[in-house]
Amino acid sequence: MKNLLDKMKNLNENKNGKVVTFDFDNTIVKSYEESNDGEETIYRYGGKNPQIIARIKKFKQGGSTVLVVTSRTQALEVPESSVKVMLDKLKIKVDGIFYTNGEKKAKKLHELGSSLHYDDDPAERFAIEEYKKLHPSNIVVKNPDDLIKDIDEISKGIIITNDNKFIIAQRSDSLEWDAPGGHLMEGEEANFAFYREILEELSLKTKKIDYLSSLNTTWDGKDKLAHYFIGRIPYNSDELEGVIQLQWEVESYFCGNLEDIEEKMGEGSTQNLRNTIDLLKQENLMLEMAYPHSSHHATKKRRLVGLGNNDNTGATGLQRMKNFKRSKSAPAGFGVLEEKSPKKQKKIKISIVSSIEEKRKRKKRRKKRKKNKSAGIGWPYGGYGGVINTDSSDGGGDGGGGE
Repeated sequence: MKNLLDKMKNLNENKNGKVVTFDFDNTIVKSYEESNDGEETIYRYGGKNPQIIARIKKFKQGGSTVLVVTSRTQALEVPESSVKVMLDKLKIKVDGIFYTNGEKKAKKLHELGSSLHYDDDPAERFAIEEYKKLHPSNIVVKNPDDLIKDIDEISKGIIITNDNKFIIAQRSDSLEWDAPGGHLMEGEEANFAFYREILEELSLKTKKIDYLSSLNTTWDGKDKLAHYFIGRIPYNSDELEGVIQLQWEVESYFCGNLEDIEEKMGEGSTQNLRNTIDLLKQENLMLEMAYPHSSHHATKKRRLVGLGNNDNTGATGLQRMKNFKRSKSAPAGFGVLEEKSPKKQKKIKISIVSSIEEKRKRKKRRKKRKKNKSAGIGWPYGGYGGVINTDSSDGGGDGGGGE
């Protein structure tokens, strides 16, 4: 507790001008939670908001104190995808990083004296306005997505349940059956755009996203590059009724096996849905599900995930996979955020790793944490206090907030 108070005092003494605060996840960096086993949380990189990054730099140059306030849980942070690591890779300098550990940010923002806060989560923005009624302040809250526009690329795909059923959506304008998804926004990677659109349209959080292919398509007389994905959700088909909430753009949804989906498509379907189903068949994904222990697994896995170094994937820096042997939980998904240094510019990349390798790394990290804790040593990214001043010698890393 004393450590936390000392850090708060140090931060207050070093504040410059007004305090401007930023959520992290989907405000500064586009990312989504891919896994959470109760001990670690893995976040997947999905692009960034260039307008927000430009504002951070502008506020810093103007003498403001710039802080990141996140609702991530600090104790579950994994160094590879932690806020501190991501900010460093993107060369974004802030004056401090704060965790709220799953709690709403309103109280922390009030304590920090924030006068302007950017947050993508509508629930967070609402909570801040409600908190102001009890604790008056001059804080202004803005939606970072209002600063960026759609681009002429789309991410579409099909959603797979735990019991291997497929989910499609019915458009409210034409009543055609469609592959869920939508337009990419400025700065987004295609994988994140697919995640975001599924969340917006159906209120489903995908936990695994695999890339299929990219095709040039024509809609309403305009050419668009379409990226196709498979999204997996942690629900069985019989649990969907209480989970799915439809946005106004979606009239209805349907869940069934491949035969059921193709029958529904006979009622009228979009080209994007037909493309998705064709790609699934080409990748032999149906056969993989029917015969998960087939001797041809390596060939199928190569087709599914060995798709790196493709300029049209929409996910910058995907690496081609070299090892296609079966892992304990095949097929493997995208790896965590890493750094790549090509000739022209530095990029953030997503690499593909096996589940065995990932589990081995997690086991080592857990042993190290237990050893440090018993020795009285704090977390390597921010200690136990919930606040990090990135200008101090003890470093800092924290999690970014909300949706």
